[in-house]
Amino acid sequence: MYYPRSLTNVILACFVLSAVPLVVALAELAFGLDSLAKRSQLSVREAQAASTASRELREVTANIERAVRQAIVLEDASLVDGYRKLDGQLQQTLIRSQSLPLADDERAAVKRVGTLRVVLAAALRNGLPDAGERPRLAEAAADLADAAAHAATLLGRVTEREVVTLREMAARTRENWPWFLGVAAATALLLAIGFSILIARPLRNIDRSIRKLGRGEYNEEIIINGPRDLRSLGERLDWLRRRLLDLETHQSRFLRHVSHELKTPLTAVREGSELLRDRIVGEMSTEQSDVVRIIRDNTVSLQRLIEDLLSYQQHKSAAPLKLEMVELKPIIERVVREHRLEMLARAIGVDVRGEAVTLRADREQLRVVLDNLVSNAIKYAPRGSRVRIIVALVGGMVQIDVEDDGPGIAIEDQERVFETFYRGDINPNGKVKGSGLGLAIVREYVLAHRGHVFVVEPGKPGARFRVRLPLDLMVTEAPLAPTEGNSIAA
Repeated sequence: MYYPRSLTNVILACFVLSAVPLVVALAELAFGLDSLAKRSQLSVREAQAASTASRELREVTANIERAVRQAIVLEDASLVDGYRKLDGQLQQTLIRSQSLPLADDERAAVKRVGTLRVVLAAALRNGLPDAGERPRLAEAAADLADAAAHAATLLGRVTEREVVTLREMAARTRENWPWFLGVAAATALLLAIGFSILIARPLRNIDRSIRKLGRGEYNEEIIINGPRDLRSLGERLDWLRRRLLDLETHQSRFLRHVSHELKTPLTAVREGSELLRDRIVGEMSTEQSDVVRIIRDNTVSLQRLIEDLLSYQQHKSAAPLKLEMVELKPIIERVVREHRLEMLARAIGVDVRGEAVTLRADREQLRVVLDNLVSNAIKYAPRGSRVRIIVALVGGMVQIDVEDDGPGIAIEDQERVFETFYRGDINPNGKVKGSGLGLAIVREYVLAHRGHVFVVEPGKPGARFRVRLPLDLMVTEAPLAPTEGNSIAA
């Protein structure tokens, strides 16, 4: 698809081309009105000429008849000169009448008047005729007057015909103008929509690319088609993507090396603290035991952090998913079973409700997702409360809710809790804070399954995390019964 050099040129072309149909419609209207105005002027002139010719035909022929009769009665040859002057006027009137837009019968009537004028003029060419010819001369003058009156009546139809023609032109103009306006408006609208799509498509691609960068998806190349300035912006975004990918690679390599380097000496420290705690190397005082306990607890915390780093790094290395048909119920029971001692120590119960389903997923990653969510809920749940795990099928998706009765998630933290190393407020139960990687790993694993994880009703007491995973091959089984594995209390 051809694009102008810049987005400004695209917008300018959009305005210009969208205005062209409207300009054409206005020009067509102006042309129609101009034609109507010219036709009106011509019709007025023709109507005026026809009216004048009709009046002159009546008056001149009536005067000719009167002059001829007076000359016959008075036998005065000088009156013939007055007739000749009137005959010249009649001849000019007939010439003007012939130039009018006449119908066939009208033109024939005017021609008859001209024929009778010639006959009368021939009779009076040598003055008054003899007494025997004079009655025929009076009859010819009367016939001329009658023919002229008939022709004058027919000439009146010219004005009527011009009025009808003007009315028809005005009606056609009124009928055609809405069509011209509608076609012009529709064309302008289609052009505007086309240019909007032309402009919006690269902008949507830019927005989508920026969102992918924000989500940490750096593997797909960014290609923006469009004007030169937008293509240049796409190239800068792709450079930023490559730069972030390099930084992500260096960060992953650094975390991997540091984690492995720390794990070996940390294991030795932990084993040494275990030996001291078990008094293998001799008895210790109470103060020494407290120091050993502090060392051991911090060693366990540090080892947990390293394991989380390794787990997070394992996913960031883009290892392919090992997809298989996985039953959700056994995984939930295993996760609950692994946290049984911690729940018993704090008198926390777990309620598992909903449907048992089978979905296509990576078994180990799904277990890690549930383990981190349940561990997070237990960590923040008050003593003696209950953690709830609810499974449902919603619109072809597996929906898993993990709820607790803790302080909940603040509205401003509903997105940040999924960031790496973000731990929010201090645990109100006074326990050791987590590494800040658990929920980040949950989000990465869920996104790898093309699912979604988010906080439900943030800002309210009690945290509620919801995971939605797509179903591929799904087998719905009987609902989970409230057995010992589904309802656990300390």
